Amino acid sequence: MNKILKLIFINVGILIISQTINSQNNGLKVFTNSTIANEPNLKLGSRIFLSNVVSPKIGNFISYNYVDNYSIRQTRIHRICGMENDTLEIVNGVVFLNKINIDSKIDHIHAYKIAEKLYREIKLAENISDDFFAFKIDENNVICYISDLVAVKYKVTQSRQIEEKEKANEYIKSIYKNDWNKDNFGPLIIPKGKLFLIGDNRDNSEDSRFIGLIDKSDVLAVLIGN
Repeated sequence: MNKILKLIFINVGILIISQTINSQNNGLKVFTNSTIANEPNLKLGSRIFLSNVVSPKIGNFISYNYVDNYSIRQTRIHRICGMENDTLEIVNGVVFLNKINIDSKIDHIHAYKIAEKLYREIKLAENISDDFFAFKIDENNVICYISDLVAVKYKVTQSRQIEEKEKANEYIKSIYKNDWNKDNFGPLIIPKGKLFLIGDNRDNSEDSRFIGLIDKSDVLAVLIGN
């Protein structure tokens, strides 16, 4: 009888702790990824687990509140690439944090210019979703969005599309008051209480390059296991 009561008390205790964590801290939440902004590492439609019990750090995917230009409140997910007092710089499409390349161990998706025939072969062989569009730029070639590992596999890395340093993006300029673009950006020192977030689908992500820095107070949770 004592053993049964003990088990009951343990289970009730676990239930109370679990409910407390979830009600006060949103300790564990399931989120369905509804964007390709973080492909290939967060798949469209995949179910992911997030917690705000975990402290965010560089390299983590986080969910956060964002209000767009139409005053619509959204929950978004991007990867932390800079925190307060860090110096962030993007050089020819590679992210450097405090002069260290933080892209080297992560697969990303970028735009590549390749022959349309080859792209059709890659798309079929790699089972690339139709969510990743390609568009023709002339009779024989397309701009397509593939992962860097796929680009290495098919030996097309030299065809990656990178915006030249001299070509300023007017939208980025309006936010940061500098002649930067998505591939040549900074250096920027991250102010106190701010985060710089970037999607892994580098050429198809509306992130801190285009919407500005994110307040730490808007962070909701951290992806578990990243």
